[in-house]
Amino acid sequence: MPTNETFNDKYSMSPSYKDLLIDFWNTIIWYYSNNRRSSKNFMHNSMGSFNFNRSDVLCIIFISVFFTLMRYNFQSIVSKKFTKWLQLTLANEKKCSESAWKFLFYTWAWSYCCYLVKYRYNYFDEPYSVWDNWSAGMFVPLDIKILYFIQCGFYIHSIYATLYLDSRRKDFYIMILHHVITATLIFVSYAIRYHRVGLLVLFCHDIADIWLELTKIMRYLNTKQDNRWEQASYLGFSLLVVCWFTFRLYWYPLKVLYSTGVVAVYRTLDRGLHLYLPFNILLWILFLLNTYWFFLILKVLQNVVCGRLTQSGDVREEDEEKLSTSKGKYLHKKRMS
Repeated sequence: MPTNETFNDKYSMSPSYKDLLIDFWNTIIWYYSNNRRSSKNFMHNSMGSFNFNRSDVLCIIFISVFFTLMRYNFQSIVSKKFTKWLQLTLANEKKCSESAWKFLFYTWAWSYCCYLVKYRYNYFDEPYSVWDNWSAGMFVPLDIKILYFIQCGFYIHSIYATLYLDSRRKDFYIMILHHVITATLIFVSYAIRYHRVGLLVLFCHDIADIWLELTKIMRYLNTKQDNRWEQASYLGFSLLVVCWFTFRLYWYPLKVLYSTGVVAVYRTLDRGLHLYLPFNILLWILFLLNTYWFFLILKVLQNVVCGRLTQSGDVREEDEEKLSTSKGKYLHKKRMS
């Protein structure tokens, strides 16, 4: 039977999409073809390796509640006065406040994560190094732990916010799925000490959200009387397209999916690799969601080229806007009759 050492030189240091698909498939076949572990013992050992104490859980719950209270205060006090001064429509006031809140969070979160993966630990340029000296129960540095707990608390808050605070959009259920998967990945990756690769996941995702929310803010600021933000919104949208493809559809699969699906087996199997397939399934679902949303972005691009862009610039709100327009016409017709 092949040993872990047999495969030490079988992964690529600079993988392509082809390498990802072929190497990942071959790794799965090899990993599950050996008879060293039954599924029952495998799950038992994996769950037994969880390192998440009660104080950590309580801390994350407190952070999620804190974010919810902060958002209420931000939207009802700070943002509300600003949007009133800008004389936005009632619908755009709510959406602009929502996007401003997310923009501020993602800007801070990505900036701090960028510092960690590019300058503090250099995991982005050397993604294979995330598995160096890995072991279940290993020490998590404080700077990483801070980001992890804040991000986990934010996404738990985001589940509540999507259900009860955010404007309802066409991808409502997909967004709920995204938040649940993200919160689960953060929680599990911390518990089994995959926190280094977790930093790469956050790094590859949050930058696109910065440009997404900023572009939406500029679209909401556009009115029939004042369209000075229109050109700026087109620039923001262009940067969103570039960042989304580069970070979520290029770097994410080649830096993260290849590392967790291929490199992890060759570099950590002798130390007890845990939840290999479940963890990778969640990461691949995230990639599929990114692909789905990219097609929605391309639909917006098509609307821009054809001059059919909605006021919000978000195709997920088209049904909502059509419904609002239909209601307005109906009420107007009823008053006239």
